[in-house]
Amino acid sequence: QINVLQAKKKFEILDAMLSFMHAQFTFFQQGYSLLQQLEPYMKKLASELDQLVIDSAVEKREMEHKHALIQQRSLPFPRIFLFPFQDFSYDDSKVEFNVDAPNGVVMEGYLFKRASNAFKTWNRRWFSIQNSQLVYQKKLKDVLTVVVEDLRLCTVKPCEDIERRFCFEVVSPTKSCMLQADSEKLRQAWIQAVQASIASAYRESPDSYYIE
Repeated sequence: QINVLQAKKKFEILDAMLSFMHAQFTFFQQGYSLLQQLEPYMKKLASELDQLVIDSAVEKREMEHKHALIQQRSLPFPRIFLFPFQDFSYDDSKVEFNVDAPNGVVMEGYLFKRASNAFKTWNRRWFSIQNSQLVYQKKLKDVLTVVVEDLRLCTVKPCEDIERRFCFEVVSPTKSCMLQADSEKLRQAWIQAVQASIASAYRESPDSYYIE
């Protein structure tokens, strides 16, 4: 009879289930209260995110437009070799450099840069040679990042023994920078632009310190 009585204690199971449901109710109610407090901040963050998307799209269009203008520039005379001025064709557009450019920008355009971290990732950046320096920008309005402070102290060479094509390396006494162009003609253009800038920098400021 005692065993039969114990078997009929179904109310204990029901009580346990009811306690579990109360615990669940309390958990979700507290979660709802916390998220409700965050709702104004979430709405503000969403509006800021929308503005960031718009600003990013505008900057991307401006950079692409600038890149297109650089590639579409052409010379008024036949394409012949003239030092220190030379141009290379890439598809239907032209890539050119000029060490005597009035704005001081010898050459500019997109290049892939290999990161110096352990992952060796490649990132596309807008590079330019100006004021005897090699610099780049992540975005159009970003501050210039200097890769080489003085081109007179560096060398440039093509790199064939690497997993990517059209790569070249700019080596300075303190570091090296591995870069990748979009084509062989662009790679040669950048290499010759760096070499011409080095020669021009020596002509413009024959500092005895650097000569030594």
